[in-house]
Amino acid sequence: MVVATSSDVVVKQIPIGDVKVRFRLRSPKEEKIKELADSISTLGLINPITVDNQNYLVAGFHRLHACQLLEYETVPVIQKDYSPVYSELGEIDENLKRTELNKIETAEHLVRREQLLEKLGVRMKRGGNQYSSGLVTTSQLAEQIGMSNRIYRLNRQPSQILPEVRDELRNTKFADVLMDMVKLAQQPPDIQRKVSKLLISGKCQTFQRAFVEASIQDYRKDNDYKVDFDLKGRWGIPNSIMRFTKSKVELQKLCDLVSKDPELEWTKREGIHFGTSRIPVYAMAADLAEFLITYYTPESGIVLDNFMGRGTNCLASLVHNRSFIGYDVHEGNVARIREVVGEYLPAAANRCELYHSDGVALEELKDKSDYLDAVVTDPPYVCHAERYSSDTRDISSLDHENYMKKIKQNFSELFRLIKTSNFEKKIFYPVIWKVGTGRRGKEGIVDMDYDFQRIAKECGFTLWDKLYNQLHSPWGAVNWERNYINRYVQKNYETNLVFVKF
Repeated sequence: MVVATSSDVVVKQIPIGDVKVRFRLRSPKEEKIKELADSISTLGLINPITVDNQNYLVAGFHRLHACQLLEYETVPVIQKDYSPVYSELGEIDENLKRTELNKIETAEHLVRREQLLEKLGVRMKRGGNQYSSGLVTTSQLAEQIGMSNRIYRLNRQPSQILPEVRDELRNTKFADVLMDMVKLAQQPPDIQRKVSKLLISGKCQTFQRAFVEASIQDYRKDNDYKVDFDLKGRWGIPNSIMRFTKSKVELQKLCDLVSKDPELEWTKREGIHFGTSRIPVYAMAADLAEFLITYYTPESGIVLDNFMGRGTNCLASLVHNRSFIGYDVHEGNVARIREVVGEYLPAAANRCELYHSDGVALEELKDKSDYLDAVVTDPPYVCHAERYSSDTRDISSLDHENYMKKIKQNFSELFRLIKTSNFEKKIFYPVIWKVGTGRRGKEGIVDMDYDFQRIAKECGFTLWDKLYNQLHSPWGAVNWERNYINRYVQKNYETNLVFVKF
């Protein structure tokens, strides 16, 4: 029965049992229902509820429950044709339940669902206060589709990726990883476009690599590769123990192209820290390398790293106008460093010699003497504490005794190659070793610091300086609890030994 009309509104009475609730957006609030029931019993239902053309409830959830509480047989309704909207909502909800949606598609569905609910008048438009309005909240939206509030918000973020970038990545494997898509959505437009181009072209095989390459400073356009930094501003007043914290410098981004390349990943020995877990190992922080290079080595000098690993010392040397010679038994490391230098530091390529060779024997330099201006190196840990490669020349697989024999052989070669320092003229040509103290179970502490000093002295070197850098590895904090329980010791520093030849 029609009880009122206007040019665009028709109010009619329908059996209260005919009103259907398709979306249970909110749980009914008992106090509000009772309050509304008292008002309706006195004044009547001033504002009719709203339904679509199939009598599905659009607005008036609490009013409907109040009328039910009053045991009304009929209820006044405004009927509107929302069938296309509900049809789309139904399709969206069905799709959201499917596992084949990638993260871009999921985000688009969530956003579109919110837009449709705004159109129905049950969801506040962006910028309004959804909680004070009584309309459906984000938490309720998340609950409707079986997500937590946090997961819902994360799944929604890929919608902020540029439309053209979403279209490029939509049908790729990269769109299936939520946190990658979230990270991409947080980047500025130019970075989003660069990342997509790197991935689509096949130049980068992983998001991690693409993010680094897309955000790196373009060294190719700058003839002055020197990165400015303020020692005191970055590390405070120098102390005997310095904390290097991977400062936000462009050099770190450049180094990450190699250091965090998953194809080059090596791992710590299984069981050494987290039971059966395997922990990825990265390279030296760029700012420690930068400090050692700029503070200890002569500008325009020749720097050798005979265990260069991911090439942090290499890139720091080239950026700071040194020439560089590098050795590593991991062929992938050498190839990747050469690729990064060629692409991002082409003007420095003629200052860089890289060898996939034995960094102990240094055969390629056997005819040289008094040749090097500096050595800066970080030798592999002993006893396979970290698994770098399967190369038989990799000294990390040796026991402690044979490892130190190789180190002594290397010190002898370095004594021949390094230039002679002159104390009176204040001319110094350092040989710097970054060594870590190791723990070997019942054997206790293996003092690599002492062992290296002893062997260096036997080979003719003088200990000139000693710098401790505080470790800040992500697993160190976890180890504190384990070490406390088991009465172990905590490895929280590494030593940088500086030797010279007088």
